[in-house]
This record gives sequence, structure tokens and C-alpha cells, in this order.
Amino acid sequence: MNRWPGILIAACLALGPSAPAISAEICGLEATGADGGMMVQAGNFSAVCIPGGKCSINLSMVDNVGFALERAAVAGPWLGLLTSTFSIDSGAGVDLVFDDEDETRIAPDFLIAAEDMKSVRVDDDVSDIVISTMLSSKTMTATVQLVGGKKVIHNIALGDLGRATEWVDCAQGK
Repeated sequence: MNRWPGILIAACLALGPSAPAISAEICGLEATGADGGMMVQAGNFSAVCIPGGKCSINLSMVDNVGFALERAAVAGPWLGLLTSTFSIDSGAGVDLVFDDEDETRIAPDFLIAAEDMKSVRVDDDVSDIVISTMLSSKTMTATVQLVGGKKVIHNIALGDLGRATEWVDCAQGK
């Protein structure tokens, strides 16, 4: 069993937030301490794992609207998550275009909004479909509408997503 993740995390916690970042190779990528866990950069994406907890991959941030993937456990499903400092209009759905092909709409029925509407997650079954499509695609354009009508467009190159999900699989499995 590889003890590097535990050693890295213990060192980060002991030295506190003012200490310089400690890094070590974890699952083939250079990881640094982050928020009580570890973080890596896999191409365009940053991935963060908390020991014994969830991992996330940040896909894009445009105009204070973030698009990420989250997973609570290595055997658990990946979930699509939108966050914003503004209220997201989940009733407008989310439009996705993969590899410049036809548009795919995630209907409002498959979006679960937080009470403050500043985060919206995609239903589990739809997340599975979206994420498997993302992993087999080169690009994705996601259009999210905020309350008030403003549309935020994320243009995401997906080439390194497989590498980021593989790192999470490995790191979460330790």
C-alpha cells in the first residue's frame, strides 16, 4: 500500500496554511496539499481529493460559473455540477454540444438545484451518459443560463479528462 498520500496530507496539516506547498508524486502525477487533501494538474484540469471523501475535477470557470465533476467514492457515480456566485436558471436546462455535432439538452427535469440556486447538479443517470460522452469526445460546449437571462458559454477541450479521471480512480482507491 502506498503511504505517500497519507504522508503528504499529514505534512500539509501539520505545517498549516502558511507553509510552502509540499508535493509528491501520487498515482503518476505531481500532487500538492490542498484543503486537507491533495491536488494535481492533469493538462487543462485540476483534480482534488479529500482523504476518505469526495474528489472533484474542475472543468471550466467562465464569468463566475463553474463546471465540475464530483465523485464521493471510488465505486460511486460521477456527477456533473454547476456552481455560480449568481442564481442558475435550472428551468432553462443546460445545452451541450460535443465535437461540434448536434446539440444535446439536459432538460430541467434532470437538474437538481440547491435551495439558493447557486449550484445545480445533473441527475445521476444523465450524469453517467454525459460523462461517458465527454470521455469519448474531444470538445464540449456547455451553455448555462442564469436567472435574468444571461447565458454563460463554456468551451472545454476534453483531451486530458481521461487522465484526470484515471488519477482520481487511483488516488481515491488508496
